Amino acid sequence: MGELLRWASLLASHHTLSLSSIALANLEKVHHRAVQLGFAGLPTFDASEGADIGGYQALARHTDQESADGYDPLALSVPMLGLAGESGSLMVALKKRFRGDEPGGNWGGFIQTELGDLLWYMAACASHASLDLLEIAADDLERARRSRQALGQAVDRADLPVLDAGYPSAERFPRRMLLRFQEGLREGRPEVTLTLIAADPNAFPDGPIPRSGGKSQGFAVRAQLGDKVTDNSSANDAYRYHDAVHLGFVAVMGWSPNLRQLLGLKRKSDPLVDENEDGARAVFAEEGLSALLAKRAPDSQGFANPRLVPDDLVEIMTTVLEDLEVSKMPPWLWREAISQGFSVMGELEAGKGGFVVADLDRRSLVYMKVPPRFLGDVEIRGAM
Repeated sequence: MGELLRWASLLASHHTLSLSSIALANLEKVHHRAVQLGFAGLPTFDASEGADIGGYQALARHTDQESADGYDPLALSVPMLGLAGESGSLMVALKKRFRGDEPGGNWGGFIQTELGDLLWYMAACASHASLDLLEIAADDLERARRSRQALGQAVDRADLPVLDAGYPSAERFPRRMLLRFQEGLREGRPEVTLTLIAADPNAFPDGPIPRSGGKSQGFAVRAQLGDKVTDNSSANDAYRYHDAVHLGFVAVMGWSPNLRQLLGLKRKSDPLVDENEDGARAVFAEEGLSALLAKRAPDSQGFANPRLVPDDLVEIMTTVLEDLEVSKMPPWLWREAISQGFSVMGELEAGKGGFVVADLDRRSLVYMKVPPRFLGDVEIRGAM
């Protein structure tokens, strides 16, 4: 309802109207109609003082015949249907105007009347649901502000933090990685093997470093990362390539507890960071969010570009991860990370595998059918 209220305000402004004047005109209209029908109408109010959204809602409630029914589903359905009807009437009229065959008359007056009726039904819906239109409007403006920020306007990427800067090289993500996704079959079902082909810089030229307790730190190039992955579902939905989503996170955000664990790059030099940022809880949070995104992707054209990532998903990401270091990153960067990860995931599915370059300096994730000749200063040989 907040978005509808905002767009009504924008439409009013486009026609040099204000919601306050629309509200006043609508209050006079519904008052006279209520009196004609034998109802009490509105209490006395000073029209010269104008009507803010909150005051309008309080006055409009007096003309709602079902206002006493509260959150009764049947009573709520009446203003909801009215809201849908008024929105439809406006859309049809605008369509005809764009087409050049709208009826003659006072177009501004028509907009004022229709928006007034729309406003009344919004107020009625809010009242029945025990909501405050003023709070709805304030919350929506805050979401709009965050959404504008989330599109990354006027942001210098050079100012974005590098989350593992300052840690030993053996605990940092390589700035560039080349990985291969190879699809095979297991019992007739596709499964994917992920292999690290090259890393630049490579803090482990001789492979993982043995640690106490039979553990090790680091990675080996040309070695498999993690287990082979299937779709883990009765549906063939390409989730076997979901590590591309994690790679999108690490390439664009510089963050992925999941990949940090696979690469053996947990920050043991700081026990609190090791436990809180690189531990199981952060890994599970990332894995859960990637599963949620995969479920929502088909409804948003596979997040083919950052603008297709819905505001509510960005809000979920930032809320779930607000206690982790990645919260330092601006919300708009999540849109890019999600979009790049899912775009590459789709290309991997279409190509039945391939190569992926994660470039943390450029904050980019790129799919390739054949490997590049070089990754930074590292020459790539025999990757096929």
